Amino acid sequence: MKTLPLALVLFAAGLGPFFTASTAQAQVAVYRLDFEKEGTSINYSFYNEGYVIAEAAGGPADWVLTFQEGAQRYYTIVEDFGSLFYPNKGREFKAVLSAAASTGTPQTTFLLIGNPSKDVSSGNVRVKVAAELRGYSLSADDESSVPFDDREGNVGYAGITKVSAHFQEQRTGDANGANLTVEETLTDLLAYLERRGYVEFVVEDPAADDTADNTDNTTTQGQTQAN
Repeated sequence: MKTLPLALVLFAAGLGPFFTASTAQAQVAVYRLDFEKEGTSINYSFYNEGYVIAEAAGGPADWVLTFQEGAQRYYTIVEDFGSLFYPNKGREFKAVLSAAASTGTPQTTFLLIGNPSKDVSSGNVRVKVAAELRGYSLSADDESSVPFDDREGNVGYAGITKVSAHFQEQRTGDANGANLTVEETLTDLLAYLERRGYVEFVVEDPAADDTADNTDNTTTQGQTQAN
C-alpha cells in the first residue's frame, strides 16, 4: 500500500466533497499556493506547493497539492473542497478562501484572506478578485485510531503552516479566453504538472482491500460447503 509522509496521507484521505460544482460557464480564477512551516511542530510535514481553482465570483474550489518523495514528484487532487467567497461590511469587501476537513484524520483547516484588487474579464462581464490571499493551515491528529508498530515510536502530529495564494494572471486569462469551466481548467493544469514530471498520487483505500479479502473468503467458504 502506498504511503505519504506523516500528515500528508491522512490529510488527503480525510478530505471530501463539501459542495457540488456549478456547470454554468463563468470566469475562473487560478491561484498558486506557497507553504512555509510556522512555529513549533511535531512529526509534521506538509506539501511543497499547490494550486486552487474556483469561479472568480465565488464558489466551490478544486485543489491540486504537490510534494516530493525522493526524486519522484507527486500531485494529489481534492475537488470541491471549501470555497472562495467575498464577505462584506458595508462597502468593504474581502476575498476569503476557506476549507476544512471535519471528518476523518487529521482535523485540517485552511483560512486565507485578501483584498479584491484585480479585474478578471470574460466577454462583457468583469469580476474583481484578490491578487494575493494570506493565511494559515492548522493540522493535528493524535493518530489513536491508526495501528502502529511500537518500535516506530512516533505517534501523533501537530503543526501550523503559513499559506499564501498568488493570483495566476496568465493561466486565468488563458482559461477564460477559452471559456473553460473549473473542471476543464483543472484538467489543463494537471497536464501542465505532468509535463513537469509530476505523477498523480492515489491514496489506496484499506477498506476496499478488506472488502475484497472478505469477498474472496466468502466465495471460498461457499465452494467448500457446496463440495
